[in-house]
Amino acid sequence: MSESQGFAEEGIPQGFLAVGPHTYRSPTGVAHVTRDDSAPAGTLILDVTGEFDRDTLPCLRDALNDVDKEQPERVLLDLSGVTFGDSSFLNELLVTHRRAARLVVVGPFTGQIRRLFELTGADRVLEVAEDRDSVGIT
Repeated sequence: MSESQGFAEEGIPQGFLAVGPHTYRSPTGVAHVTRDDSAPAGTLILDVTGEFDRDTLPCLRDALNDVDKEQPERVLLDLSGVTFGDSSFLNELLVTHRRAARLVVVGPFTGQIRRLFELTGADRVLEVAEDRDSVGIT
């Protein structure tokens, strides 16, 4: 197991714990990202689970940076396990959306995530799918 850690302005530890070749966890364990290798060619799926704010976001950012290195045609972020996301989480999704790969955020979404998308208009910017079946992934 390897550890990468930086510090926020307030001295709060940030980083991730890489517990496997495609698993990323926040130091507190309340957020993690796992790569789902069942995707068809040209598509990468990341299962995103937990609560995401500026302190837990590095595990998602690091997973997305690793995905970028592979240059897939499409990236599916399965957010069905995300119970909380703040503005830093939303910002990371929007930054990823601007990258070369086609980003699709996949639900079903919790009420808080759905509300975050609706209030900010992100549901009109991001490509949103209600579930995996709607994008041809089971």
